[in-house]
Amino acid sequence: MKQVKTILLTGASSGIGLEMAKMLATQNHRLILVSRSNERLEAIAADLAKKTSAEILVHALDLSMPQAAQQLLSYCDAQQFEIDILINNAGFGILEEHVKIAPEKLRQMLQLNVVTVAELCQAFGARMKQRRAGTILNVASTAGFQATPYFAAYGASKAFVLCLSEAIAKELEDAGVRVCCLAPGPTDTAFFDAIKPQQIDEGHYFKKAGRTNVRSVAEAGVALLTHGGTTRVVGLANQIMIFGNRFAPRSVVAAISKRLLKPVNIT
Repeated sequence: MKQVKTILLTGASSGIGLEMAKMLATQNHRLILVSRSNERLEAIAADLAKKTSAEILVHALDLSMPQAAQQLLSYCDAQQFEIDILINNAGFGILEEHVKIAPEKLRQMLQLNVVTVAELCQAFGARMKQRRAGTILNVASTAGFQATPYFAAYGASKAFVLCLSEAIAKELEDAGVRVCCLAPGPTDTAFFDAIKPQQIDEGHYFKKAGRTNVRSVAEAGVALLTHGGTTRVVGLANQIMIFGNRFAPRSVVAAISKRLLKPVNIT
């Protein structure tokens, strides 16, 4: 009989997180879905309950706020949840010149993409190490493999996630804990709703036609959980691009990224 896992999934109200939730629910795992909107989470839980026999729980929390990781850990402890799988999926990006980003927005992004991810890996990773069992899946991005002008802090945050994941994978492997990292390219999700449409039209790298189907990315994430591995770049074109980066000077790669990522309305 297949063992039911307790899975903590952040950023579960839309995009990759929602698609992963749908897939994992069909496997009858217990899911703890985390996002900012309780109303949205409750609607998702009700829908999944109609379609599957999985136990679906929700916890509304803004993970871009300081102490959010500790609050989430405290919630799980209060409910006596032993987390078998942690999926750090929540995150957002800002397409803008770094010097023009509102300081508060920058802090929120780095708190969510970097600090909260590191703290959740530390807190739940320690529990998993003690039990000598568990899996952590962090969602990074192909933006984490090179400098990304006009997407600078976001790309740097995903480089952090990538390096953190690969490092703690080695730290925890002897304790029976798996850590893996999913690295999708542009994906057709609400992630791009925060970007002004006129900034990414006219053939921009982020144009809608060039984005990967969100279901395909979620499937790659679930496959990584199921079959193992450390880092998985989603999509052949993205894999070729990342491989090619190894053979070009970093300044050249950054220049190419600048041309691809420069918002249309910036001169």
